[in-house]
Amino acid sequence: MVPFILKTNSVALFPAGQAPLLLDSDHVNFTAVVEALKAGDFDKAVEYASVKTFIKSVSGGKVSVSEQGVTYKGEPLTNYLTDKMMQFFKEGLPVEHYCNFLSNLMANPSMTARNELYLFLEAANLPITEDGCFLAYKAVRSDFKDIHSGKFDNSPGAHLSMPRSEVDDNRNVTCSYGFHAAAYQYARNFMQSGGKMVAVKINPADVVSVPSDYNNQKLRCSQYIVQFEVPDAADVFKDRAYVSSHDTLNWGDDDAYGDDPYGDLDDFI
Repeated sequence: MVPFILKTNSVALFPAGQAPLLLDSDHVNFTAVVEALKAGDFDKAVEYASVKTFIKSVSGGKVSVSEQGVTYKGEPLTNYLTDKMMQFFKEGLPVEHYCNFLSNLMANPSMTARNELYLFLEAANLPITEDGCFLAYKAVRSDFKDIHSGKFDNSPGAHLSMPRSEVDDNRNVTCSYGFHAAAYQYARNFMQSGGKMVAVKINPADVVSVPSDYNNQKLRCSQYIVQFEVPDAADVFKDRAYVSSHDTLNWGDDDAYGDDPYGDLDDFI
């Protein structure tokens, strides 16, 4: 147990062998420290109170988050992701998954892809996993094969991969080679009657491009792992008006496919 004094607007911790840790209610981790104390997790309370030590422990020392902002290997960063990290940090919420995500993202060899992914994440509002990857969505056939070619099995647990060099990195070419995924509503709009939707896990290091059309809500990548089938996604076909307006396309015809406004979601190879 760590002795502490808890008041409405402040908390003081007295860990053995350390200087006292004094926090007021303005401290970024004040709420997290109080909750840890209430739960009897005194080691966690000390970690949260020692902001610098806590951040280093979850990011391997590469990512630093403080009242001054976010840095990677000492270099300050400012973008959608860092704004989100600061929001969580100031509210005393866990930021480990964002730190891991930033480390994975910086392993992407393309600066262009890194910058484009920020646009996708902001537009798609997708969840970040604990290991620093993210989930996106994909419409598939009733047998989990990709809609365009029918060659790629997207059953839950499948790991699809192709050489990064074979994925088109030009975001101005909207329909091209590579594995594709999208925001939920975008993928849902692309579903065929009787089809399915799956959630896929993508490492930001494997993102190659974010096509410039359709508000940055789709991407091309070199690999992903299928996580699960999205339940109730096919409920969209309960709307007869939707079915009648979208099922008129001949999905097996290349010309019809090329004219399809959601055509980039399928896989090319």
